[in-house]
Amino acid sequence: MPKPHLPNSNHTHILSGLPLRDALLAQVKAQLQTHRLTPSLHIIQVGNNPASTAYITRKQAACAQVGITSQLHQLPETTAESTLATTIKKLQTSHHPTAIIIQTPLPVGWNTPAALNLVPAAQDADGLSHSSIALRQNQSPTVLLPATPLAVLRLLEHAGVQLAGTPIAVIGKGMVVGAPLRHMLSQAGAHVIGIDKSTANPAQKCQQAQVVVSAAGVPNLVTAAWLTKGAVVIDVGITRQASKLVGDANASSLQNHARILTPVPGGVGPVTVASILTNVADAAFQQANLPRPQWHIPRATIPLSAY
Repeated sequence: MPKPHLPNSNHTHILSGLPLRDALLAQVKAQLQTHRLTPSLHIIQVGNNPASTAYITRKQAACAQVGITSQLHQLPETTAESTLATTIKKLQTSHHPTAIIIQTPLPVGWNTPAALNLVPAAQDADGLSHSSIALRQNQSPTVLLPATPLAVLRLLEHAGVQLAGTPIAVIGKGMVVGAPLRHMLSQAGAHVIGIDKSTANPAQKCQQAQVVVSAAGVPNLVTAAWLTKGAVVIDVGITRQASKLVGDANASSLQNHARILTPVPGGVGPVTVASILTNVADAAFQQANLPRPQWHIPRATIPLSAY
């Protein structure tokens, strides 16, 4: 008698961010309609970085989908840094925005932290200003969390990963993803293993983790040699090579070695856009003196054959 076919127990599940994005956007739309709120998001872009422009287009399309008005304020590349503060002051007076984003990267030579600090915490949809950081460190219920780290936490919850007590490696320590993510994971009780370009034996340290989040921006950095078998990999890195976008993870190397892997594109990015919009909605509710919505993170269906 022939043996029954058994599923490959080491199959890697590719965890798309699209279903979670759609679930969050549907919730934003429903909450705003129920409470008759029409928030506004104002995006300030200095210069015309093509990748930034494409990202802004996606954010504005998502805003239109859920009932958030959005407006792009584009300044020339030659704009003086001091002009940004004036622009925001005029914006506050003439538009009364619910939320503001200063699109990064800013031109070479600009003081990015100082620019981001011009956005008040109550309107900081990106959650990156010093005032937002202070609220986050104090675990204030009014804080708007950084959108990409928030997207990572939501994807881990979506995948059924428990954070408390779990060793999680975070590759990269940048101000947009790595640094705030390490802090947010620590607050959630995870055992954070920080890895950056100065870390000795990074692959060996990475092998100590059950979850690896890579935000280094180095194509194909994370291979099977960096992982313990069955690890979960959240790939935040994104680099354009010729006409193709590639992540930090070498997907072919991780196949049948990682248990779960997010794709690039289509993984963290869509959930980041949705998380910006939940931040805008949260800002709108707080400014209307209403309790913030509870955003539901549905559980992904991950086949038993995924490791």
